[in-house]
Amino acid sequence: MRWRQLNYPARSHAAKVVARKQPFINLDQQKPKPAEASQSGGGMSTLPKEYGGEFGGKGGVPYLCIFQPPARLNKIIVWHRDCVDGIQLETDLSVLPRIGGTGKHRDVQKDVIELSTDEILLGVTVEYWQYIDRITLHTSQRNYGPYGGQGGRLTRTLFSPPGNRLVGFKGRHWELVDSIQLMIV
Repeated sequence: MRWRQLNYPARSHAAKVVARKQPFINLDQQKPKPAEASQSGGGMSTLPKEYGGEFGGKGGVPYLCIFQPPARLNKIIVWHRDCVDGIQLETDLSVLPRIGGTGKHRDVQKDVIELSTDEILLGVTVEYWQYIDRITLHTSQRNYGPYGGQGGRLTRTLFSPPGNRLVGFKGRHWELVDSIQLMIV
């Protein structure tokens, strides 16, 4: 069984209260909450979920960059040189936080991809080892890229499954994009 100790606020030593053992709760008895159904129908969950594996290195810190439908992705910015330095998604409602950085060198390239109104992002192809070395973005109308360098040892192609929508990415980043995984609804 898994147990977790309940934490109570610290007590003052001046009160001279005798400390007692703190109670434990059984985590196995807690039931997960069911996913809420989308208000728009179609049976899709409103909570994004991970899809496919997380491909890339183990460095950096975790990130989660997602948008909620009915927002529509209309712009993708990619900073790249020898690796993929950064990615930023922009919807018709807001600009999402940047994944990775904008590059430390003056010769980092910045490519802006403007999606048409009926174009949606379906998936990515990544070449990676310690970082995401190269990325190609696949939409419903064409492929954009590849962006980045030549250093990737492994290649993976990730597409959202039929009936689902790609709404962002999850992974690890710092000054570069270390790893990437699809988030779908």
